[in-house]
Amino acid sequence: MSVLVPITSTYAGILGIYYLKLAFDIGKERKKTKTSIGDGSQQLIQKIVDAGKSGKTESFSKIDYLSYDDLLRAIRAHGNFGEFVPFALLFSLICELNGVTGKFLHGILFALTASRFAHASGLRASNMGRSIGVIITILSILIFSILCIYVPNKDTICNLFKN
Repeated sequence: MSVLVPITSTYAGILGIYYLKLAFDIGKERKKTKTSIGDGSQQLIQKIVDAGKSGKTESFSKIDYLSYDDLLRAIRAHGNFGEFVPFALLFSLICELNGVTGKFLHGILFALTASRFAHASGLRASNMGRSIGVIITILSILIFSILCIYVPNKDTICNLFKN
């Protein structure tokens, strides 16, 4: 007997593809900055040390302190996605298996998916997308968490308040 979870599966597929896109963004930035490991901070520190050793203060002004920002943003967009989305999908799976209605799951998962797109674009462009993405992601996980507690225990919870 197989149990299908089409709603969570659909969004897991969409989010998985987007996760790969975020990983490719890191690769693109690594190539651009010639940084194979890390976020570029080591290279930046080395440039500062070398400028200090030269004894010429004008050497410091030649350092582009923002040259690794896009790499760091790409790394954090990917990392943040990996920190939150798996938990949301796990909670969604539990909710779907426990019989939470499809429309409700679609609503939360659609909002979560849009929030992750907004968060990643907001990190790159320094706009409101990041804040919106964070808020909606946290709300999605909070709602799923409450559902994971309430749905399988609703009879017990309701009985507590009857007496």
